[in-house]
Parts: sequence; structure tokens; C-alpha cells
Amino acid sequence: MASRTGGAGGSQPDGSDGASSTGGAAAQPDAGGAGGQAETTWPTGCAERPASIRTQGTIVELAFELILDGKPFLFGEPNVAPDGSTVTPLNVRFYVSHAALIGADGDLVSVDIVGPDGSPTPYGVHFYNAEDPGSATLRLRAPAGSYEGVSFVWGLHQACNVSRPETSVAPLSEASQMTWPHTGYLFLRYEGTVAPPAEGGSVDPDGETATVPPAVHMGGNLVMDLAPSVEVRGVLSVPASGSTGKVVRVVMDEVFGGATADVDLTGFVPPPGPVGDELLAGERLRRGLPDLTVFAFGP
Repeated sequence: MASRTGGAGGSQPDGSDGASSTGGAAAQPDAGGAGGQAETTWPTGCAERPASIRTQGTIVELAFELILDGKPFLFGEPNVAPDGSTVTPLNVRFYVSHAALIGADGDLVSVDIVGPDGSPTPYGVHFYNAEDPGSATLRLRAPAGSYEGVSFVWGLHQACNVSRPETSVAPLSEASQMTWPHTGYLFLRYEGTVAPPAEGGSVDPDGETATVPPAVHMGGNLVMDLAPSVEVRGVLSVPASGSTGKVVRVVMDEVFGGATADVDLTGFVPPPGPVGDELLAGERLRRGLPDLTVFAFGP
């Protein structure tokens, strides 16, 4: 069902929220970290059929795997959270755009986001939807070499965020369930149910025992680019031919921790209409990303 509360309204155009969309803490080897590196260049705009960054290269397949408390976070099934509560995820969706590989010197090497046929995806965007197993694999066309990890925008760059879903094709169409009038798109949409621990306790996000929110909606606004850049650090060797791949864990403990953290929301500009807790949770997460390890290479 489509969202009725929409995307995070973001922050003041003067950037007074104190959270950077490109900076962040460095990560340990084989661990993911929020933040980014020096800017690189991609085709401008939000073309449905983007021009290729490179015409040749090796396909790197990155398989997203949801994790909670070190175990697979099973979609549509009950999962036990670290606080003892039982969490059943019912909607997990997010966008990935502007991908790059991290060189040994820290420079970013821009790469194409491609589909199974090797052609650039519409708008240069990958859309993860837990209801669609085929969407779990992010494919990149990259030059051969040894890299220190991968970087990407967790969401949509501004040119796509301000596009019109009613005239766009998938994954930016209204069928994505990621749209909201006047504020662009959601970058992350999470919804689920939370049952208290067997011995009793609270599932209120403000309660002392609850650490898992029932919903997290992270987004931006139409005034400034608020989509966060993240990186996954670890050795990544790209051969000259064939293909290669790695598992990328999406650490839901970090998502929930960021969404329920005590984060200053000064300057937050909500979208029109009622502001639900899911929007505040999403903005806490967005601002806290530099200190979180949401993405990490699997073993």
C-alpha cells in the first residue's frame, strides 16, 4: 500500500542540520561506513536512458542481504531482535544511485549501474524491494583493478529526486511506493510489526526496552540535495574478464539504532500534512549515518 505520510522533509536549505551528505567516519576493513570520498563525476540530469560511463568493463555483482543481530533478517517472517522483541518486516525498499569504486588512494572511480543484460538501468538507479528477490543484486560495470571498497548514494541524487513520478517509468514511477507529493521520493522505506519480549516490555520507540521502530521513512526535499553517500570498505578485486561479486549486508541493527537515537532535529522541514513518527525516525537515521555502519561486506 502506498505511503500516506510520505518522505522526510529534510533540513533547512542553509544546511543547518549539521549532517553532511558526503562526509563521515572512515570504516574498518571489511566493514561498511557512512560517509564518502572526494566527489567524482557522473552524467548530469536524470535521463531515462542514461549514457554509459564506460562501454567496457567487468560486471561486479553485489548481493544485498538484510541482517539483524548477525542473522538473516527474514522478510515477512518473525525475527528476534537483540532486545528480545519479535520483528516482522513487511516493507523494505530503497534506492541506490551514483555508484563508484574506491581506489587505493581514496579516489572514486565512477561506474555504471547496469541490469542483467549489461545495459545501464533506467535513470542510472537501482531499486531494492524485499518482495522482489531479483532486486537484491546491484550490478556495476567496472574497470579491472584492486579497490578498497564501493561507494554509492543511498537514495536519489537531486536531479532524479525532483522528477515527476506520474511521467516516469520504473523504478521512479508511482508504482514504486516511494513517492510523496511536494517532497520528492523516499530514499528508504521500512515498515513492520514489533511484538514485545516474551517476558513483557514496551514496543514504544520511546520506551526503555524497545529499540526497533515500526516504520522508518528516510527522504529528502526539493530544495537541496540531502541524499547521503555511504561506502562499504574492504578488498574488492575486479578481474579483466568474466564477473565477480560480494555479499553486502544491510545491518538493520544500525538502521534501527540510528532511527531511535537521540539526534538533534533542529532545522527539519517536514512535508505538508501530518508528520508521523516514521518521518522523524528517517531523519534521525539520515543525520546519524556518518557514525553508523549500515552496509558491510559479508564473509
